[in-house]
Amino acid sequence: MMSTDGIYENPNADVFVYRGEGGVQAPRDVVRLRVDPSVTSIPDQAFFYRKKLIEVELCEGLIFIGRQAFDECDVSIRMINIPTTLRWIDDFAFYRSLRTSIRLHDDIESIGEGAFGYCIFTNFRVPSLITVIPASLLQGCNSVISVELPEIVTEIENGAFEYCYSLRNVAFPPDAVFGNSIFMHEKWQQEQNQQLEGKSDEFQRSYKKCKWTDLQELFGSEERIVRELRHRFDELPVHSWVYYQSYHEGVLQRLLAGRLDPTGNQQDCLGMTPLHILACSSVHDLEMYRVIVERYPTNLITEDGWGALPLLYALWGAASTEIIQLLLDSYQSLYPDHIFNWTMMVETLGRRDTPKERIENLLCVKQIHFPEQPLDWEYLLVEFALSSDIPCYRYGALFRDFRERMQFLFMCGMSEHVRALPFTFWRDHITSMIQTANFGNRESQDILGEIREKLAYFQAELSRLEEATTILELTLWTMKVNEKSHPKEDGTNCHQKKMKTDESSFRSQCRVTCGADVVIQHVLPFLL
Repeated sequence: MMSTDGIYENPNADVFVYRGEGGVQAPRDVVRLRVDPSVTSIPDQAFFYRKKLIEVELCEGLIFIGRQAFDECDVSIRMINIPTTLRWIDDFAFYRSLRTSIRLHDDIESIGEGAFGYCIFTNFRVPSLITVIPASLLQGCNSVISVELPEIVTEIENGAFEYCYSLRNVAFPPDAVFGNSIFMHEKWQQEQNQQLEGKSDEFQRSYKKCKWTDLQELFGSEERIVRELRHRFDELPVHSWVYYQSYHEGVLQRLLAGRLDPTGNQQDCLGMTPLHILACSSVHDLEMYRVIVERYPTNLITEDGWGALPLLYALWGAASTEIIQLLLDSYQSLYPDHIFNWTMMVETLGRRDTPKERIENLLCVKQIHFPEQPLDWEYLLVEFALSSDIPCYRYGALFRDFRERMQFLFMCGMSEHVRALPFTFWRDHITSMIQTANFGNRESQDILGEIREKLAYFQAELSRLEEATTILELTLWTMKVNEKSHPKEDGTNCHQKKMKTDESSFRSQCRVTCGADVVIQHVLPFLL
């Protein structure tokens, strides 16, 4: 069993088989769990607070998952299947538990309040039979960028998307009833006013980037967000087909049928094209990508309201390698001179609870396919340091993920400076400073300052060393020249033996054989 970072975690851990309420309780340190086929219902809090639980295998025949059944598992569950027989998921069933996307099938009839709060996934698709989106359904899901709602939804309750800072791709049914605040922006505004009092303009700017939802950044008030998203697809049929593709069959055939629909080249209220929506989707169909790129090629280079291209969302949402390659080939063939805003893309993923591996993938794409295009790490390091100091609600695995992500980003941002250092022990020292930096418990601006201060110190030491090296090399060279020029005890003279060798060649040979290379490389670093 492999984790999201590609490392096998406890592959030999025993599998605990759960046989129902009458059986043995799962141990607190359970890692791998299998529900016996005889179980039709998982009771309340059956696996509550199992903080090491990584792999869950639910059985076909399971109908009901009880209240808080997997609550407080420290966002540790990396592998889980949802059986086709499941019908009901009770309140807070997976609250603070999942760190992987799940596919909820369309026979699920009910999902409870806060069922998937504070989980880590990028896409969430509401099953087609659900008509009421419960309160706090995705509360605290800072990594979710896309939520697909069926057209039959009639009500969205309070706080359904509270603290969903990254949410961008969502559409609301025009006739749905809304709670008092599905985003809780008024509550946030009160918190913000307290946090920003007396702070610098720079801090306030960074605070809004971190603490405002992306939809709030685009539209301002919650009232306007709701109004715009109710009418997102008015007179934009291609956009609508792509957004609802997982609920309807034949979308690909509809795209191919008849004449080209010109609305596919337009942008919706979010600035998105059909290709943006597809890249955000929970369903990534390679053939649909190919058709949209062929029919609407300008979708590739159209920026949405946040300045993002479809490529960013495909990488953010972990689209398949084939899809990423299709997009890259399309950019290279259709728009070979297009300049991507790599700085914005890295900043976007770095500010959110994005798995580190997806940021790595973004940087790999940049390095392999667009190595000459600019990426401003100096700006990014300052921004990440500022944003790291913004109070955010993270605990346990979320906090560890955040710290690991910041260490990775700082290591990337400092890599050129580190590589430029001439000595291994200097490089190791800076690397250790970054890898052990206590992001989140200390002000990151202080950490950045200390690292830069140490780099400046090493640079000054390097200048002193280069000066000392020059003097030492000249000294050794002079000694070698004198040694070969002065008579030896037997009366011979080195220089006389080389009468046929010109003076320049003689001095060059002395320089090569004087031993300076050995002393400079091995002795000076030791003395430092």
